[in-house]
Amino acid sequence: MANHGQASFWAQANALLRKNLTFQRKRIWTNVRLVLVPLFLCLLLLGLQLMINSVANKVPKAITSCASEDLSLSSSGCPIPNPPLLPPMLEIPEPQSRAVKSNFLPYSDLPDVSCRKTGTCPVTILITGNNQSLGQALSGNIFGGSFSVNTSDLLPSLAYNVLGSAVSAGENNYDDPAIDPEFPIYNIQSQCRRPNATWPLQFGKIKTKVKCVQGLCLWRNSSAEVNDEIFKGIWRGNPERMTNEIAAAYDLMSTDTKNLDVTIWYNATEYDSSGPLVRVPRLISLVSNAYLKFLKGPGTRILFEFVKEVPRQASNNNGLPDLASMFGPLFFTWVVLLLFPVILTSLVYEKQERLRIIMKMHGLGDGPYWMISYAYFLIISILYVASLVIFGSAIGLNYFRINAYSVQSVFYFIYINLQISVAFLASSLFSKVKTVTVVAYIMVFGTGLLGSFLFGELIESPSFPGKLTRILHVILLGKL
Repeated sequence: MANHGQASFWAQANALLRKNLTFQRKRIWTNVRLVLVPLFLCLLLLGLQLMINSVANKVPKAITSCASEDLSLSSSGCPIPNPPLLPPMLEIPEPQSRAVKSNFLPYSDLPDVSCRKTGTCPVTILITGNNQSLGQALSGNIFGGSFSVNTSDLLPSLAYNVLGSAVSAGENNYDDPAIDPEFPIYNIQSQCRRPNATWPLQFGKIKTKVKCVQGLCLWRNSSAEVNDEIFKGIWRGNPERMTNEIAAAYDLMSTDTKNLDVTIWYNATEYDSSGPLVRVPRLISLVSNAYLKFLKGPGTRILFEFVKEVPRQASNNNGLPDLASMFGPLFFTWVVLLLFPVILTSLVYEKQERLRIIMKMHGLGDGPYWMISYAYFLIISILYVASLVIFGSAIGLNYFRINAYSVQSVFYFIYINLQISVAFLASSLFSKVKTVTVVAYIMVFGTGLLGSFLFGELIESPSFPGKLTRILHVILLGKL
């Protein structure tokens, strides 16, 4: 009897491909519905956006003029192509809340409580570290002298002064709530020649005033003492329910003549997640300049002239949120991951129904099987993702239109290849379609939620270990 031998690799691949094409031709409408899923999801998102816009348009709105120099437009939908240059300020406590001597604090170097009656309590900054003599030398260089400005060149001259405000900063730098005639801007000096002395200041069209306040730098022996004093300065942190606020604190740690190593405490109780950094740069500038003066002499300094926001385009619908951009990471992670259960159940179905064993008994090797299966799922995934991008762009979702299609193509190609690989790996762990269907959909929704709300901030943090980041990338099925 003649031995014809085993069929070649490509003959096996060709036979399996024909089998799959015949099978898929019978379930053509199933594949069509699968590819059209992104259209329905994009239409759902568009419908929600239109509904929100329709409801919002029925609400009466004040008429706003988009004047180019109107600093009050930061919360409106007006374009701001040239954001204003704003002087950087410190966040300081109100006069009646500044730190003074009290029974719950053991320190005698704080001012007497009587200064609250005259409104002359100084702004206190605490300093600690490993080298007290260095800390005390730096503390003498932090605050400036008398207030003086050049009105013809305002911002550079303001940079020579240490300005502060008891008004909390906003969420951005398109305007500063502290620049208002109702609130004074404080010039923090080492010593005020005249307590509560004021000077007029005009910033743009706004006329305000600058008020002198003394700055007081006090040494503490350890960071634990600083933490304790700051905590007791909150009315809930002391038995007398007294507000006794410290403006800020510096821990110089191992700072020496060759190394500046500083930790900064600052007040963030009145801010949201994006707010605290608005006032913090001034604190960094103060200690950096104090260190520079210590090394090079009092005539050396780095001027911090202004803070400025990035330009902004006009926002439609009076600043209403764009749902596609707001929920994009979570929503579109779910959309693309919906392919994962399809791939996984298909592979497990062939195992459950013994189709893989039957094909192997008829001479089909592992190589042709996995190659054709991979190619089939890759084509389906490409069609699925292409329909997502095309439909999303066609109906005007900014999530797709404002991002380069070349970047999207590379990202989605890597994403779907990784997804197919993980499905192949996971298929070896299951033998029942019902079980794998439940597990797959739990993974789809669970990983999206975990990635967006639990692991997102951890992965983006510079202090998060790189090895754990790579592990989470695998767990979250390709969240690159």
